[in-house]
Formats: sequence, structure tokens, C-alpha cells
Amino acid sequence: MVLAYIGIAIGILLVIILIVKLSKTHPREVAGLDTRCKRCGTETNGTSCPKCAKESQSFGV
Repeated sequence: MVLAYIGIAIGILLVIILIVKLSKTHPREVAGLDTRCKRCGTETNGTSCPKCAKESQSFGV
């Protein structure tokens, strides 16, 4: 019976933590995807940036 009380207490604690996280998350943030490129700031909506992808990654060769 004590284990059931411990399980209920842990479940309630987890629910409270998730509700707090939900209330602090911005409503336009979708699954943690960035809508802007970190380098140039162009709006990408979570896809790769077309401006930064054109730059060659050939190590100067």
C-alpha cells in the first residue's frame, strides 16, 4: 500500500512539473524547432537555410 502512495505522489509531482513547463513555453514554439537561421537570421521554418547551404564546405580546396 505504501508503494501505491509513493507511485501516486511521483505521478502527481510529474504532472505538476509538466504543467509548469507547458505554461512557460511560448505558444508559437513547435517541438523546439528554430524558425530562423542561427547564422544569418533568415526565416527558414525549421528547414535548412538556403543562403547558408550554398556556401561551399570544401575546406578551401
